[in-house]
Amino acid sequence: MRLFPLLAFWFTCVGCGFFKAAPDTDETGEPPVPDDTDGGEVPDTDDTDLPQYEEPPGIHDTAAGCPYTTLEAVRSQPLAGQSGRIEQDTSTGFTDDYLYDDSDYIKIGVRQNWGGSVIFFGLADGNGGVNSTNVVDGNDPGREVQFALYDPDRLMQGCAHDASCRSGGTACGNSIRYLGWNPVQGGNRCGEGSGMQGTNHASGRLQTATIPLQWNPDWNKTECSTDGCTDGVTWTQPSDVRVTQTARFVRTHVVELSYSVQEEGGNSHAAMNQEMPTLYSANGQAGPDLWRLLDSSGAQVDINEPANDGFYKKDFTSPAPWVTLQNDNSDYGVGILHENGLTEFQGWQNRSLPFNNVRALFEFGLPANSAVSARAYLLLGSFSTIQNEANWLLDNLPPFGILDGPSGAVPGPTLFISGWAQDNRGVTKVDAIIDDWLTIPLAYGAERSDVCSTWPGYPNCSAVGFSGEFSLAQVGWQAGCDHKIEIRAEDTDGNARIIDRGLWSVQ
Repeated sequence: MRLFPLLAFWFTCVGCGFFKAAPDTDETGEPPVPDDTDGGEVPDTDDTDLPQYEEPPGIHDTAAGCPYTTLEAVRSQPLAGQSGRIEQDTSTGFTDDYLYDDSDYIKIGVRQNWGGSVIFFGLADGNGGVNSTNVVDGNDPGREVQFALYDPDRLMQGCAHDASCRSGGTACGNSIRYLGWNPVQGGNRCGEGSGMQGTNHASGRLQTATIPLQWNPDWNKTECSTDGCTDGVTWTQPSDVRVTQTARFVRTHVVELSYSVQEEGGNSHAAMNQEMPTLYSANGQAGPDLWRLLDSSGAQVDINEPANDGFYKKDFTSPAPWVTLQNDNSDYGVGILHENGLTEFQGWQNRSLPFNNVRALFEFGLPANSAVSARAYLLLGSFSTIQNEANWLLDNLPPFGILDGPSGAVPGPTLFISGWAQDNRGVTKVDAIIDDWLTIPLAYGAERSDVCSTWPGYPNCSAVGFSGEFSLAQVGWQAGCDHKIEIRAEDTDGNARIIDRGLWSVQ
């Protein structure tokens, strides 16, 4: 939708003390054109007829120097993080990195040997390393808080090698031993950890990068052999994806987990339910027994449907996009909340092991040489604590997004503005603010399927684009100093923030 010169929106000039309304329009949406028969004249539509606005004095006084030469970066995450402190522990024989909340009350730990997967979340207790408050299973490379991917065309050994699992290929038995293409952040079924590609622990975060191993080292064999764990070459077979994970405390009981998954092998992987992340909770062997799966209302979910390998599962819907695994009394446990609003979940259990797991039914694919991103939140405490923290998150998560343009030299005479914005519940308003004084309302809701492929599952996908335009003649800007542009987005809860900013100039 054009903003100017048709002025289809109200235009706000912050600091000028007035508003300029759009002219009356006929049913076509165009300004009425007087007819010669009643003595009217066709109005002139060149830029000199548009309202002229003066910027505050001194903003672009080149003699005094240009005011906008560098800009403070805008955080990509919706919420600010705590600063925290980081320590390393090797007492377990592994290299584990821990991040504490600002009060040193709670900490989270990731294991470098297991692809940066989360092996600890619990009370700090004044000592290093793991302790008995840990709410994460963490017994082998397959049972942490971690990422795992699947491909319906390569789902099982026997048909994964030629991507024929949906088109008539013969699969091996229905067992996790015979899984097909399945990169797992922690490692493989042989007990081999995925290892690290790098770490970047700074500014209150634990950031790790890994190329996950395939869970089944025999995944692409044509026959149903299972000897991959005895082959020193096969059992360390890497996948074709790279995972970057960032953990930050955003509140004392809440850790944000950000994921970016990049496909690097040139293979497209079709959409199906993925684990980003999955949560394996403590089972009573070295910590609390968090076996009671509760939805967001507090109702217990009975995991009673037989699955493979002696496990039981249950698909269910939670009233809000979070669930929790709690102890007998619901006074200690762990919750998981997905920022994009997922409410369909799947629980897994085998009390004889014991084994407790829950994951959201998060459907997306991974096209060749592309990336997919997501954010989830781990919450620690009793059911009531987790419920309160989850409600706070849902109400206070502000929008995030990107300004695509303008950037660099703008030839004029029109300034075109575009980008995208997303929110956990929906965006209601987007404005562009130029040089801290000029506010331009932008149209929101343009089709951006590319954004929703990268950030899947958010409300209103893929109508998340914004755009607008403004005649430079209205202010009289000429070549010279750079101008600053900021994008301010507001959501249905009234949360508003600057989601991106940049510099541009008149050519």
